[in-house]
Amino acid sequence: MLTLICDISVPLAGVDKLLADDLPFTIARFLTMQAQSGQQAARAGEKSVFKLRNDWTVRNTKITPAKKDTQFSEVYTDTSNHKTGAPDYLPRQDQGGEKVPVAGHRFLAIPTRYLFKYAPQNRPIPDNLRPKALLPTGADIGQQFAGSFSAGARGTVHRVIGKATLRKLGSSDFVAFVQHTKSGTLCIFVRHGGMGYKGGSQDAEPWYTLVREAHIKPRFPMEDLVQRALDTNLDKNFDRAAAEVLVGNALKSGFRVRF
Repeated sequence: MLTLICDISVPLAGVDKLLADDLPFTIARFLTMQAQSGQQAARAGEKSVFKLRNDWTVRNTKITPAKKDTQFSEVYTDTSNHKTGAPDYLPRQDQGGEKVPVAGHRFLAIPTRYLFKYAPQNRPIPDNLRPKALLPTGADIGQQFAGSFSAGARGTVHRVIGKATLRKLGSSDFVAFVQHTKSGTLCIFVRHGGMGYKGGSQDAEPWYTLVREAHIKPRFPMEDLVQRALDTNLDKNFDRAAAEVLVGNALKSGFRVRF
């Protein structure tokens, strides 16, 4: 009689070690790789959808790496303004929502088509054409001017609030002022070539509409972009994570392969 004895204690011990040590590290590494894939997709989407003045938005699209004991990773944005108290603006770009003034301001300035005669729509608005440059230093429209208006004969009034030099406009002088339109809309107007309300080389143009709140339409599907990246890279990232952990542990144990 031939008797075969198979001792599987060593392989089982290896499986126990894998479950206790290698597998948790592999899963944590896999989850971190998945978060990194989602982060890359979100950042690429931001660059294609938004007219970014710098890399601040992209840099603040971050991840939380997974750890052996947490088994959790995430992709998140941190585009809130900690100085003014303005909340993270990217979730509204994904899901839609209402935007309101912050830091004591009472109005939002919405650019109009008249402004985009001087500021191309495919690039950020230049600093010298933004509301902060048109208004006196430190002026807040809501606090300083909103209570100073009274309806005129046509329901409009005007008040000069700032002077500056706009080299690119071909006119050395301009007057920026806040005025209600005939329909009652409050706007920042700009007149070139003359310092008084009457006269000047051309009619005043409403560069910005001033509103109490604005509805933001969804235009940046961050959740969908991240989810597609996770689905696309799932198998590849798990294979890479397993290879990194297993090969790394083999090298630490002194295992060598010669060719």
